Amino acid sequence: MILKEIDLFKGIDYAIMEQIADICVEEIFKKDDRIFEKGEVADCLYILVEGGLKLVVENGASLNFSLTEPGTIFGWSSMAESGKYTSSGVCATDLKTVKIDRNKLDTIFKHHPEAGFQVLRRLMDVFSDRLLNAYRAHLDLLVSKGSQTKPSYG
Repeated sequence: MILKEIDLFKGIDYAIMEQIADICVEEIFKKDDRIFEKGEVADCLYILVEGGLKLVVENGASLNFSLTEPGTIFGWSSMAESGKYTSSGVCATDLKTVKIDRNKLDTIFKHHPEAGFQVLRRLMDVFSDRLLNAYRAHLDLLVSKGSQTKPSYG
């Protein structure tokens, strides 16, 4: 997988992309492996290369999001100031990822803040899409249970 093809890194200068590529590590996981747990220190960002991942959010009930598209970013909580994973990452199949260490990426972005800003803007797009999908799933659940209440997403 070529990093420049990943939406998160599109438009980043070639020299900076080389630095990012140097800190990338390919990791392979087996089905049912847990890559990270909700509440753990979020120290890595991941790019899905091959396979499927379930993001599991548990708050009394379980809500799963499936990720299967190569190039999908997950573990993006590592880019937030709180630095804690907000879900658990569980392999739905054998899985191949590219792992990027948060501290090493931060060091690159401290030297190239314009690239860091670009990546954070694209990361907000990822967050926005996931939030919209969560809203839709919630609405589908309300409709399937026959709720007359219209949710507000303001």
